[in-house]
Amino acid sequence: MNLTEIAKVKSKYKEPIGPDKMKKTESIIEVKEEFEDGLYGIEEHEYLQVLFYFHKSEGYDLISKRRIGGEKGLFASRSPRRASGIGITTVELLKREGNKLYVYGLDAIDGTPVVDIKPYASFMDEASISLQKNNPRYKIEKMIRYQNIDELLLKAGEFHGHYCPFLALGVLAAADALKRMQKADAGMEKLLAVVETNSCFSDGIQVVSGATFANNALIYRDLGKTAVTFVSREGGNLRYYLKNDKFLEKDYTEAKELFEKVVARREGSRAEEKKLKELWKKIAFEIIEEDIAKYFKVERDIEIEVPDYAPIFEDKYCQECGEKIMAVKAVEKENQDYCKKCAQAEYIQLDGSGLTVKKFD
Repeated sequence: MNLTEIAKVKSKYKEPIGPDKMKKTESIIEVKEEFEDGLYGIEEHEYLQVLFYFHKSEGYDLISKRRIGGEKGLFASRSPRRASGIGITTVELLKREGNKLYVYGLDAIDGTPVVDIKPYASFMDEASISLQKNNPRYKIEKMIRYQNIDELLLKAGEFHGHYCPFLALGVLAAADALKRMQKADAGMEKLLAVVETNSCFSDGIQVVSGATFANNALIYRDLGKTAVTFVSREGGNLRYYLKNDKFLEKDYTEAKELFEKVVARREGSRAEEKKLKELWKKIAFEIIEEDIAKYFKVERDIEIEVPDYAPIFEDKYCQECGEKIMAVKAVEKENQDYCKKCAQAEYIQLDGSGLTVKKFD
């Protein structure tokens, strides 16, 4: 069997280091002149699969120790010491300049021979679709297991709508807690997240932990603290409290001032709003690189009241509008059931101010 070298990698890493660090840098794949025409149309693709040769790797073991503990066979691991010497990774294509491809996410050192390049196609290459049908949180649980915090933040950004420091803090806390507790939940209230604020922090908690209002695993306590307690119904809990609450003022003055103008006072221009989002993103991805102890005080097994499993309520119908309501939310007037709106009764609303009591006029 013959392999043809079609390109070489140019990277700042001359020797192998942890793949997690290498995949967070940009590299160049310099294609040989005789293969340059084969790059025609490659700019149409956002991601590429790169096959390369581990030219500095010697020998292999059929069974070896894993970085995260335990042992696995060669073909059940990501070890660079392969029987064939072939490595494969998916990268983001940043741009093409002639025979040079600028990519992000390539875990190959400088001088690595490349033997093939092809577009990544999710409908053909995504192996986790069937796994995700069985477990909707398959990908997120995998990110937690391997502590791929940057990927978790990307997921949280999809849900939250933008990146910001407190979203990143929520992601950081939840990823750390679930790793320590070694718990995963399928939305069945076995793992609870008790949040003490309704800020961006709580969205990071929801995405990573899987605890939401609708699956009754996210408990909101209107205390106004950047804090969360993860509780396992099987026993044990962890509370995370943001101790370093002045980090924006101390470390990110420009972003803090822009936030006050754009968000707090609603006086910023579109250009300033764009600048704030750029700074927020930069800060968010810096935060997740830090050790948890820099930002949080972590307490184990605190005293906390654990709510019962959510009951299933009977339904009733409003006598005025005819709409169905939970029986416990119905208002009884003259032996008739009404919804709170038709009864002009008080109700509780969760909004940007926290929990407030409202009343229909």
